[in-house]
Amino acid sequence: MTSLLGRLLPLFVGARRVEDLFTEAVACLFERRPELCLSWLDELELTAPVSSEDQGHISVSTQKSFVALEEHGSGSRPDLIVEVHHPAEDDEPESPRDIVMIESKIGSWEGQEQLRRYAEHLDRMTGTRKTLVYITRAYDPKSEEKILAGTRNANFRQLRWRDFYKFLQKSKKDALVEEVMLFMEEQGMSRSHRLSTNDLMAMSGVPRAFEIFDETLGDEVKTELESFAGNKIMREGQSIWEIRNHRRYFALGPLHGWDLFCAVGHQLGKVDDSGHASILRIPADGYPAVFALLEARPEAVGRETSVAAMKKIAFNVDWEPYNLENPSGHAGVRRFRNFADLLPEEDHIFAIKQFFIESIRELREELTEFKKENPELPWNGGS
Repeated sequence: MTSLLGRLLPLFVGARRVEDLFTEAVACLFERRPELCLSWLDELELTAPVSSEDQGHISVSTQKSFVALEEHGSGSRPDLIVEVHHPAEDDEPESPRDIVMIESKIGSWEGQEQLRRYAEHLDRMTGTRKTLVYITRAYDPKSEEKILAGTRNANFRQLRWRDFYKFLQKSKKDALVEEVMLFMEEQGMSRSHRLSTNDLMAMSGVPRAFEIFDETLGDEVKTELESFAGNKIMREGQSIWEIRNHRRYFALGPLHGWDLFCAVGHQLGKVDDSGHASILRIPADGYPAVFALLEARPEAVGRETSVAAMKKIAFNVDWEPYNLENPSGHAGVRRFRNFADLLPEEDHIFAIKQFFIESIRELREELTEFKKENPELPWNGGS
């Protein structure tokens, strides 16, 4: 079952769309359930205690823009700001207040001096207790000393989204809480520290997985790709990073540098929709896939002519285009086969190799004429 937020995700645009959508969902949750928000902040000791009759005195804002301070290189826009108002002696709820500024990272990393800039803006806001919270899906340790170096009255706290998920598990459920939790599960934000039987099986299978990579991407496939690209293929450089962040392992042959390249490899699992356009959205059937692609980067030399060739390739059966009309995105064509379709084959390794070789040869055939028509491009060689 896909969450409502998961269904809405394709309507969001930009590299941070998972984070943007989730930020708005959490903000809505806090506004509708202020007692839940205050309970979470109190559990983390980020605000002064608030009595039950005062629990409605919070304000929540998202994507608030701050003009760059004199020493900043750019403006700032933290994801979420929660202000908690405590009544004064005259029962006016406007002052004083606690401020919690939250920056969320799910599929991205901290920008240039981002947290330091946020802390300095927070320091200049009026409040009794001010805390910058950096909450992430992945492990991303930060130096509190460096972040708060330019502040006098700000605090810093680092959390993981799985901690918030655990808090929601203990809270009173309603439809919105359940939707947020389901979306967190879909996006890998709810993982616990306990290892399941499946986790242990996956760990023990890692050596065999790399053997399969070597068997299917070496020998004939390696020779075919190098002949097509006219250059040595690249495979080991960022393999662990690709597996961890994009759940794929591939061999890449540059046709003219990084401007145009061919890649063949394994997509090991489904990733969120904020990922790179070339990443396959594998159906949730539990099986990985094998793929082949031809791709050009946004600033590529001869990009328009490369895209023209891709449009022609996209007319072929099994090849699908992506980002061909988006000048700011990586544009390409790809084909893939789910492992579920390969299971009936008698020799799975042979079937995977044949898929790679067949794909490379199809691209070679399509690009032979394209190379002749565009000799000005910096081809590496080969034909």
